Amino acid sequence: MSELTIDNSSNSKWSYFLIIAINTLLGLEILKTFLSMLVNFFRERPNISLTDVAIYALVTFLLFFTTGLLYKLRYSVILWVITAGVCITRFILQINPWPPLSLAVSAVGTILWMSGFVLFVSLAQQRKVSLFSSFFPGIVFGISLTTALHGLFGTWDMVWRRDWYVIFFVLLIISAKLWLVYNVFRDLRDARPSDGGRNVFYTLTVFMPFVFLQLLKFQNVASLNAVTGKNLIFSLAVILGSNILAFLVLYLFLFKKARILLTISGAILLLFSFLPVAESYLYIIQVITGNIGAFWLLMVVLNRAENKSFVNKEPWRNTVASGIGGLIFLIFAFIYYSSYDLSFPFENWVIPFAVAAFISICAIVSSCLKYSGDKGQGERVLNKEDGNRGTVFIYIIASLLVIPLIMFLPLKSVDRSISEGGPIRVMDYNIHQGFNIEGYLDLESIARVIDRSGADLVCLQEVSRGWLINGSADTLLWLSDRLDMDYLFMPASDDVWGNAILSRYPLKLVKSGFLPQLGAPLRRSFLLAEVDLGDGDNINVMCTHLHHIEGESWIREEQVKKLLEEWDGLERTAVMGDFNAETGDYEVKEMHNAGFLDSQLELGEGDKLTWVHYEPHRRIDYIWVAEDLEISDVEVIYSTASDHLPVVININ
Repeated sequence: MSELTIDNSSNSKWSYFLIIAINTLLGLEILKTFLSMLVNFFRERPNISLTDVAIYALVTFLLFFTTGLLYKLRYSVILWVITAGVCITRFILQINPWPPLSLAVSAVGTILWMSGFVLFVSLAQQRKVSLFSSFFPGIVFGISLTTALHGLFGTWDMVWRRDWYVIFFVLLIISAKLWLVYNVFRDLRDARPSDGGRNVFYTLTVFMPFVFLQLLKFQNVASLNAVTGKNLIFSLAVILGSNILAFLVLYLFLFKKARILLTISGAILLLFSFLPVAESYLYIIQVITGNIGAFWLLMVVLNRAENKSFVNKEPWRNTVASGIGGLIFLIFAFIYYSSYDLSFPFENWVIPFAVAAFISICAIVSSCLKYSGDKGQGERVLNKEDGNRGTVFIYIIASLLVIPLIMFLPLKSVDRSISEGGPIRVMDYNIHQGFNIEGYLDLESIARVIDRSGADLVCLQEVSRGWLINGSADTLLWLSDRLDMDYLFMPASDDVWGNAILSRYPLKLVKSGFLPQLGAPLRRSFLLAEVDLGDGDNINVMCTHLHHIEGESWIREEQVKKLLEEWDGLERTAVMGDFNAETGDYEVKEMHNAGFLDSQLELGEGDKLTWVHYEPHRRIDYIWVAEDLEISDVEVIYSTASDHLPVVININ
């Protein structure tokens, strides 16, 4: 090891801060796209199993380990390769219509983004990039900017949109980043390779698990909406506010003697944030305090990783440690979401709790171990310049609060053209988490199908409100706002995935609950609501989604029995949903035996299938009506907006 000097160029510090922030923004969007395409495109192809998905993801993260070979090049060249590569892959995702290419490009982009983290760590170890003045603030601002834009676009991210103004905005961001890189790359011509010490294996391994927790909960606006019942503006303001508070905590690094105690406190806050809670206010507290704890622990491990390095040594340790962190991200994300397909002997909240425990242990070890370094490599602490610059960073991050304020402005008066006394047009629609048959998140196409059908009330299945593998979108809130319809939501698998009812008429919840699970990994639910049609007239609507494994009809049979028990003979009732069963199956016969009419059969359209994009083609989506309801004009609408076709009828 040899003595290192700190680059005191103010312009360089600001440039690196912005480069890291934009790189974080683009990288997080690429990573979320990669996970979504894996599940909603690749997994949905014929003969593709969950194992195939795992192998594709594993190969992607293993390929990251080869990026250490880049450091055969000069640092100025590496900076261009990585930053320009992230920009190019992000732009391809914005304009490309071919799903296989999007999947491959998002995999490459994920590798490049993780490589960028290693590059900036290596530069921080050389003191080319300041940890306190550029690196950490850049990460915080990049994450905050990602969340702010996510909220501004209603949680339907830019990467899925093809509007000209979105493409222009992405180009603007990319151009700004490349211009900043052009301004600093000359500073790296004399940069020498630098690698971390053994401590990187309990410091840099933390970054990708940290990203997992951020995307899963702390930056997940949609899940905060769903769990607390709050609106988008409130949830966005809470998360951005917690990011500002987390950055303020950086100043506690001044209190060196209390750092171990603060780290233990941060670990406790982080662990508490993943304990299951029932009250919405406790969930909000978890998001705020857990986010603060997570950012503090990240700062602790980055500070440790930066303070011991080996110059003139290619950063293989940095690369391997970050790659191990990537594998930890993959393993825990895979287990978390595959728990809805596979049975595990634990509840899935244990998974993020275990990730939080891993991060906490690494941070406590980093904080407790006595630093030892060579001359010239003393431990970095905040100085007056860092403090002044930190104040500016707080204002910059706080400026993002303008976005939820802006979202107050486009208030629109709701003009619902509903005719009292006439027929009500109802639809049943499994929206496949908002993903079309090409594997793209396409909420606008879902909205157009509903809008053009003239539906006054829609029962929705597979409603995702924050699943990371579904783009972290709140599909229900977005559709509700887009269509000017009220909604009711009932969770199924977890608090952020389930069934919903959209309506132009006032809704009143009658009851809701869970269906018998009987050992199935994926929990199912139902939702029963009263629809006020005006003038004292009303109907009742039950929305549900039954077990999906074809050979396990006995589970569906018990679920139908539960539905009929909850219905309990209520007059003027329509039961709508994805039954995953066909005419002649026992669970369908039970509905007939209870006195319900199959609307398609009654109106002579029983041959119209609702599952037509993948074999075997079947009719599994139903609108059942009680005998005291008069129906007409049934229609099965062809669309590629979802893997199911919607069923629509008039109830007179």
